[in-house]
Amino acid sequence: MSDQAGADLEGPPLESAYSWPGDLGPEAEPGPGRAPGVPRRRWALRHPLATVALVVVLGLVVAGVVGYVRVSHDINPPGGPGPQVTVVIPPGASTTRIAGILAKAGVIHGPDVFSVYVKLNGAGPLEAGTYHLATNQSYASVIRALENGPVLLTSKLVVPEGYTIAQMATAVARLPGIGITAHDFMQAATGGEVRSPYEPAGTNSLEGLLFPATYPVVQGESAATLVTYMVQTFDFHARQLDLPAVAKRLGYSPYQVVTVASIVEREAKWAADRGPIASVIYNRLSRGIPIGADSTLLYGLGNPKGPVDYNSPNPYNTRLNPGLPPTPISNPGIPSLEAALHPSKTSYLYWVEINPDGKMGFATTPAQFAQLQAECRNAGLGC
Repeated sequence: MSDQAGADLEGPPLESAYSWPGDLGPEAEPGPGRAPGVPRRRWALRHPLATVALVVVLGLVVAGVVGYVRVSHDINPPGGPGPQVTVVIPPGASTTRIAGILAKAGVIHGPDVFSVYVKLNGAGPLEAGTYHLATNQSYASVIRALENGPVLLTSKLVVPEGYTIAQMATAVARLPGIGITAHDFMQAATGGEVRSPYEPAGTNSLEGLLFPATYPVVQGESAATLVTYMVQTFDFHARQLDLPAVAKRLGYSPYQVVTVASIVEREAKWAADRGPIASVIYNRLSRGIPIGADSTLLYGLGNPKGPVDYNSPNPYNTRLNPGLPPTPISNPGIPSLEAALHPSKTSYLYWVEINPDGKMGFATTPAQFAQLQAECRNAGLGC
């Protein structure tokens, strides 16, 4: 084949989708590993579809990286848990609804990823209930909590000696997260649903028959359950004190003895005064003399803080009405119950507060009583 024929066959160079701009031509200086005259090659895209394809690929890569980071931060958020919030998961809620509730409360960052995560990991079932969860939590910790079910909150109800049912109701209603209202407690303690074996027929109030103590109260517990427990606690201590038998020896019913104890609880500030006060009450009852305890009238009037008309025609006014008041006026503790069951043997018919610290003076005769009243006035106690 002639040189000319070879030249014709070669023809002009074919166009390529790629060229190397910046070629220096045949005069280019040879570089390392390149023969003289061979141009330096630099890649560049000339076809527009190739440019678009590369942009799309790069976009998908960036979106994938961003999405991965976002999902990873949703599943395991940086920064650690935040403040605690209360979340209520209703019965029968779907995973999607639960995710929305959690996201709205700030426990998780978004509902969509959570729902998928639960399905992919085969988690569940997620239990209904009230939860106390931290914000910004990891999915794993949230799912673990919801699988285990709500941890019931327990609070301590402190009932001091001498509290009334109304005071107990107020204390119960203040327990955080428990859910028993003052009305619920009052209804359970005075509505007749819960009864004590010492409660006389025709009486629904459990005043005096709820033992003062510290009680654990569980979230969701009913008022009736709590009141029943308090009655049972009183019954246990009453049996320990042999209340029915001792009351019978005194010539009174157990309920009457509890009523005496409730007055002692309200009147006595010093332990040494409990027995003598009980003695005065029994001495007056045996003689048909009105007890004359201001605490009974105050209870009948709702324990007002302002001035009181001591001649008020109230069934709890033991200045005017002989005998015991219709019900106990407080819930006595063991010391006052023991004082009522085993009163001091005295001839006292009067007691009067004679010292601002609550110390009582006792008298048998009207003259001695007048002297005690003078001491009371001198102490500025308003006798």
